[in-house]
Amino acid sequence: MTKFRPPTTGPRSILRLDVLALLDRPARAVVVRAPAGYGKTTVITQWLHHRDTARPVWVSLDDDDNDPGVLWGAIAEAAEAAGLHVQADASSGEVRANVIVPLLDAFAGSPDRWTLVLDDAHLITREQTLASLDWFLGRIPENLTVVVSTRVPLELPTFARLRARGDGIELSSATLRLDSAQIADLLGGAHDLHLTADDVQRIDDATDGWPAAVSLIGSAMSHGQSLSRVVSQRPDDAAALGALVREGLAGSTRDDYDLLRRMSVFERFDATILTEILQSDRAWTVAMGVADATGLIAALDDDGCWWRLHHLVRERLHAELGRVDPAGRRELHRRAAGHFERANDVTATIHHLLGAEDYDTIADILSNVRANSVVPRQSLGLSWLERIPLSALERDPRLAFWEAWASATGGDRDRRDRALARGRLASPTKPIDAFRNWDDVEDFIHGSACYDDVGSARRAGERFLSRYDPAVPLVPLAELRLATMLYLEGRCAEALEVLDRLDQGPPLTRPLRLFVPAYRALCQLELGDRAAAAVAVERCAQARTAFRIGPDPVYLPAEHALARLQIEQGDPTLGLTTATSALECARSGGGDTVLVVPHLLIEVARAHLALDRRDDARVALRRAEELCVGAADAGALPARIAALRARFRLPRTDVGHREALSRRELEVLALLPTPLSASEIASELFVSVNTVRSHVKSIHRKLEVTSRADAVVAARRAGLVGAR
Repeated sequence: MTKFRPPTTGPRSILRLDVLALLDRPARAVVVRAPAGYGKTTVITQWLHHRDTARPVWVSLDDDDNDPGVLWGAIAEAAEAAGLHVQADASSGEVRANVIVPLLDAFAGSPDRWTLVLDDAHLITREQTLASLDWFLGRIPENLTVVVSTRVPLELPTFARLRARGDGIELSSATLRLDSAQIADLLGGAHDLHLTADDVQRIDDATDGWPAAVSLIGSAMSHGQSLSRVVSQRPDDAAALGALVREGLAGSTRDDYDLLRRMSVFERFDATILTEILQSDRAWTVAMGVADATGLIAALDDDGCWWRLHHLVRERLHAELGRVDPAGRRELHRRAAGHFERANDVTATIHHLLGAEDYDTIADILSNVRANSVVPRQSLGLSWLERIPLSALERDPRLAFWEAWASATGGDRDRRDRALARGRLASPTKPIDAFRNWDDVEDFIHGSACYDDVGSARRAGERFLSRYDPAVPLVPLAELRLATMLYLEGRCAEALEVLDRLDQGPPLTRPLRLFVPAYRALCQLELGDRAAAAVAVERCAQARTAFRIGPDPVYLPAEHALARLQIEQGDPTLGLTTATSALECARSGGGDTVLVVPHLLIEVARAHLALDRRDDARVALRRAEELCVGAADAGALPARIAALRARFRLPRTDVGHREALSRRELEVLALLPTPLSASEIASELFVSVNTVRSHVKSIHRKLEVTSRADAVVAARRAGLVGAR
């Protein structure tokens, strides 16, 4: 797969021995940062060939990698392709435990030296994704070097610390620019131009050593353009750069240039794609001619099957195509979407549908009730929606439905509410399959996640189910969530009746195969039927094995059931480990959609009490209570906490009337007594430093303190942090 292979450098590049010498210095991490066209990819590829003592793992990043699960799944796949055995499960949601840690273990356990290259890392912009990379950089084993190429600065505090102690190298455009001798070598070797020292200096002055501009000037001159003409086009001016790209391809006829412009719709292409989608038998010949004459098209594999236009040239040609023939550009993307849809490549299909501005087809794909089996990850689908103009989102209620559903189950209540409001305004324009009206959509969505209002979610689910036949595909999901809310309300016998209907109906889908026995076990444990609960937990284990489901914030109710059973079967140490690991997993998710975090804290307290650690149990219960403060309807949760307190005679500490801390603030608060700095806490929690500072400021305000030390004292007094 070309994503996991460095592009071939080709004969039209010069060996940058000066840069290779800098890269050869000992370092754990390297950041190569420069604008497009400075040869970042080329020089890293040269270094990999030059550094033949280390085995390379290469990942060319794209827009879809701006998600922790997608990014680390791709890195693990690339490592496997390079010969590293990684016991990772990228299909589950807990990226740190399931992918990053196994990846680190695999590198550390290998006898070889390795180099991991992340090309085009400027496409990583999400806080959580950057934080996951930062966390990885803080744990690089001795036999691994990580190289990151980017056009813009990245927020990586760990790299800054590595660099400060001599373990990090950063190369900038100042390092990558060509000097006069290198300009002469490039133009003489690649374009057979033998220039005087004055001519070379004129090019140096015009380009400031920008390698792409030098190459374009050489290509234009080799096609007969005069030096005076080409150096008059200043590369730092957008219009002039576009002209320089055209002149760099001046050897092409008008028709050939039009073919090259149409090729810009592809990030990568082979002969079949060009012939089929451009509908031209000459397209491949033209592409190979430009590759041979200018080097502006480069091979992505050793076999010469896959190629790509230089990033800078592609961006200019694609923008120009959009200006001169916007309808034609959309049609090319539409044809490409059809090609990749037939190849069952949903990611490439959506990419080209976005380019075609065909938001109607995207809505068809996402709003399909089987979307969970079509879209690899909900977060990936949400990232696609972020690339659709708001005007288009406001017109199509199907997009609003999918965004609301994915946001609700993913824990983003604010985004859910915005999508629902937008969908209601658009609902008269288009029907949504499987729903009769927008009221039904809202009831389905609100019944899918309760957040802090269990009763409201239960009533929404009941309204939806009262209007739909059991044969409707969405009904089993709604019934599962109704059983969830009944359990949360303490109505476990009624919840079991709903779960019985699900078990007796058609075969359960993948998520229900785990959720149904998980909530069955939780209800049976509440009712004192430990033997039946053990059978249900075993069903959960079988579903995990069958579907290869590892730790995942979505499936934490199964971890809750397992922890509770382990404690009640007499193994509180194992139960504590399960519950604590589940809470760690919850950190990587969004909001707590079904109050699973406070319930896990109850299990932590239950385990500590069984181990005679009353102080630790008090802290866990106080944190659970903190999460109930201000809830519209926390169901049976407060009563369950109170029952455990009463059973073990643990009186509640009176903390007065203050604003409750959020779950994220409690996670930060738990790390304040440690020696970790703000940036290290950010790395640990997969958030940015600014987010941690914002949480700390909010903690200070709510606890009415002004320093970190005072916050720890106040938190201990309130029972939110242990004495140890």
